[in-house]
Amino acid sequence: MDVLAMLKVRCSGSLGDIARHLRLSKQGALRHLEALQAKGLVEVTTEGHHGPGRPEHVYRLTASALEHFPSRHRELAVDLVEFMGPSEVERFFARRAGRIEAEYSARLAGGDLKKRTRQLAGLAKEHGHMTEVAEGPDGGLELRHCNCPIQDVAARTGHACQHELDLYRRLLQADVVRSSWVGAGDTSCTYQITANEGKRIG
Repeated sequence: MDVLAMLKVRCSGSLGDIARHLRLSKQGALRHLEALQAKGLVEVTTEGHHGPGRPEHVYRLTASALEHFPSRHRELAVDLVEFMGPSEVERFFARRAGRIEAEYSARLAGGDLKKRTRQLAGLAKEHGHMTEVAEGPDGGLELRHCNCPIQDVAARTGHACQHELDLYRRLLQADVVRSSWVGAGDTSCTYQITANEGKRIG
């Protein structure tokens, strides 16, 4: 955390700067930086180098590193939802669902229902869900979100969740039923997916 805090305050730093801050050798500081790079928290560039000699590496935080610092985004989001009227909240989530549908539709490559469901799970992961796909108890498919990136707001209003359910039905062109919901106290949001009559899963 010392390195992250230093780079947060100074915006960037050379290996020498970071070694002096940590009171370590450059080799010791480099090990710390390589570990942070492996976690996707620090990136390295050589921009701004002028003159002869080898360019010096400059280290800075990635966007992912910002999650390690105090933030009240979730509280702010809940406050905004409580301030907005019900019709405004619904309109906001309808517009959000339309944007997500446009993005997902362009990236779903077709194929059978099983393939599309797995592709959908991958897209959901990119948006912050921890998603897995399994065989359902009735021979269908089960898509489970173990993490919801907007859980506080979604559970409070339910609008985002209903739009997500409707979105999955349209994208998968299948029967989709939600069997568990974090808004009701469940540990995950689970969707049971079965092929429409006359169609095969895969």
